[in-house]
This record gives sequence, structure tokens and C-alpha cells, in this order.
Amino acid sequence: MADHLQARLSFVATARAALASPPRAAAAAEELPLPKKLQDWLSRLQLLKGVPFAYLVPDERMLPPESIRFFTLDFGWTETLADGALSIGRTLGRQAQVSRQAIEAAATAHATPLGLAGTPNLRARALGVPAVDPPESVITGFLLRSKLVSNTPGMGVNVYPKGNTPADHDRDPSVKIVLLDILRYETLGDQSDVLICLVKGDAFRVDIHQPPEQLHYGLDAFSQSSSSVNACKNIHTFTVQDGEVTLSPEFVTKNVSDDFRGNHLRVANMTALAGCIAKVNGRAQIDAAEMGFEMTQGVGSVSFIKDYGS
Repeated sequence: MADHLQARLSFVATARAALASPPRAAAAAEELPLPKKLQDWLSRLQLLKGVPFAYLVPDERMLPPESIRFFTLDFGWTETLADGALSIGRTLGRQAQVSRQAIEAAATAHATPLGLAGTPNLRARALGVPAVDPPESVITGFLLRSKLVSNTPGMGVNVYPKGNTPADHDRDPSVKIVLLDILRYETLGDQSDVLICLVKGDAFRVDIHQPPEQLHYGLDAFSQSSSSVNACKNIHTFTVQDGEVTLSPEFVTKNVSDDFRGNHLRVANMTALAGCIAKVNGRAQIDAAEMGFEMTQGVGSVSFIKDYGS
């Protein structure tokens, strides 16, 4: 019995001495697979899920009502967050346990990058789409506090890097429009008026828009009195030849006030309106697709552009 106990103590001492070496502890950690649930949990931490709001916005004056704040995620802060989460049960005694410190350091160094690599999987699984590549350089984002968040569920966002925005494409059609991948986009609680967005990469332009289902037919100018309306529509000109549609960059502003029904001032006469559009394009008539192209207007949106300063 004594020999058996001595052998166990000798084994524990040998293992402790081996794991006290950081390289050996790191090698041992690399050989152990990280459980999927733990990786997902660490990935959520990397995206600030479950982090108390008071840690994100320590003072309400930093995010007053009807405001937006942009930020860059500090990987040092999130690594410290993960280190704290992985330190449950850490000894606080006076005597440092070298072996335990080496094991903890190796475990953190092994698990934290895997948690960061798993961040794109969370949103992809929720939406049922393929996951994008993990972030390699920077994660940026914003916090929006507004009544629009709670009153307009389904708002969307498009985020572009510098040099690849729609405005850059308009100036030079050879420039490709690039959308940054969204890692997290959600409200912070039910009926909350605060929304958080995290994207993979350095955000330069952020377009926040109404829900896409609010696409609608519309006019470019409209006013109404008790007995008449005054309406104008910017009509794009186009030509169709052998099934190919060529769109002119110019448009014609046309007064369409006469294309409303007299007994219902806010009800358009669609036949007359279609005839007006066809006449501007030098055609006898247009089909439903062409009518939809001319009349459909996008949803309202607002753009925020990063100012790098001079």
C-alpha cells in the first residue's frame, strides 16, 4: 500500500513538473479538442453577448437618446474577458502554483483564438446561411439608441469599407462595391431601443435603412389642395432592342397631375400614368415590369461616413 501511494505521489509530482513548463503545457492543450459548446460560448463572448450593458456603456451620457456611437473592438479587452471567464476556480492563495499558471495560460492561448474563429458561425447558423471566414484584423461596429429601433423592427444595415462604397462606384464604374460581413446585428433585449452591430473589417460607410418589404410605388413630388393635386415623377428613359434594355443615365421630370382620378384626389389613374411613362420613352405602351421599374422607390435610409480628418 505504501509503495502504491508513493508511486502515485511520484507520478503527480512528475506530471506537475512537466506541466509547469509552458511549452509542454501548450503542447498538451493543443492535443485536446475544444468542446463545441465551449467554443460557441467563447465566440459569444467575443461578440460581447452576455456582457452587461453597463460594461458596454458605463455612463448613459455616452449613449443619449437618439444617438449612434461607432467603435473598434479591442481584442485585448475581449481576450481579457475570455481569460476571466476561463479562470473560474483559480487559486487566490499567497503561494503561486506554477503548474496551474502554466496550464491556465496554455488553455487561454489555445481556446481564445478558437472562440474568435467561431464568431461567424453564430449568425450563419441562426440565418441558415454559409459561414464567412473568421475575422483576421479588426472588428468594428456601432450602438444605436433610438425609438426607430423599437418602433421599426426589421431595419437593415449595409456596411462598406473605404474605397468600395456605392459613391466610389458612381464616380468610377470599375470600382467594385464591397459589403462587410455582419457578425452580430440585434437589439439588446425585447422592446429595447438600443441596437448593436458588429462587422468583420473596418467600417467606413454605414447605411441604415427601413425594412426591404417597404418598397413601394411613389412620386418624387406631391402636394394636394381641396380640389386638385400637383404631382411630379422623375421618369428614366430606356430603349429595348432584341430583348436588351439600355437605360439612360438621364431622367425626365414629368408633371403627372392629370393622371389622378378627379373624384379621389389621392388615387392615381394607373392606365393614364402608364401611358405618360410610355410617351416619354417614345412608345405606345409599356408592360408591367417596365411600369414597376419606373414607379418603384426604395426605402428610406440614412448614411454615416467615417471622417478620418485632414
